[in-house]
Amino acid sequence: MYTPDINFLKERPDAITTVRTGGGAVVAPGAGGGSQNWIPAIGLGAVAAAVAIGAFLYFQDSFTRQLQTLQAEQTRLNNELSTANAELARLQALDQELQTIRAQTQGFRSFLGSVQPWSAILEDFRRRVPGQGVWITGISASGDTLSVQGGALDFPLVNDFLLTLLDSNFVTGAVINTASKVDGTQTTEPSVNYGLTVTVRTLGDPDPEFTRELELRGATGLVEKIRILRQVETN
Repeated sequence: MYTPDINFLKERPDAITTVRTGGGAVVAPGAGGGSQNWIPAIGLGAVAAAVAIGAFLYFQDSFTRQLQTLQAEQTRLNNELSTANAELARLQALDQELQTIRAQTQGFRSFLGSVQPWSAILEDFRRRVPGQGVWITGISASGDTLSVQGGALDFPLVNDFLLTLLDSNFVTGAVINTASKVDGTQTTEPSVNYGLTVTVRTLGDPDPEFTRELELRGATGLVEKIRILRQVETN
């Protein structure tokens, strides 16, 4: 009886064909080969994903490092700014203190300028009167200006007195305002009445020689004030 050989796998293009040999069977891929097409696709997708993840991690690490660098730089600049602000505040305080000292010094100078060593000046004037031929009848003061009235036996003596006053360290200027002859009487000799305007040195800006002159005339208190003023101005 004839039995038909029906191979159901033959109709499937992707079927695996079994070839029987003497001792067993060899399995061969079918004609279609469909299972081999998606394996490379999966490999390429995995590689692309790995590359993307690696790139993401690389750029994330680079961005993190840059952010840390910028934050460190910002911290450094903030510290420098804080130090600079503190130094500026200190300098402003020192400047304010300096302005205060200058104002006090100027006030002290103004005070000294308004104080005259009258005892020393009058003593110096007395010493400069040329002998018995010149005398002083009155002195009035206004600021640093003195008005001196007196008499002399003749005009040359008045002029001599003027020259000796100009040679004084206390005097910065002197002029004869008036000089008039007075006739003599039976009991008096002829004479000359004179008037002088004398400008005396102030203590606001004394020189060393003037200071020594004050010491010689006994004005030690004023000398000490002048020294204090000089120390303040130097410091």
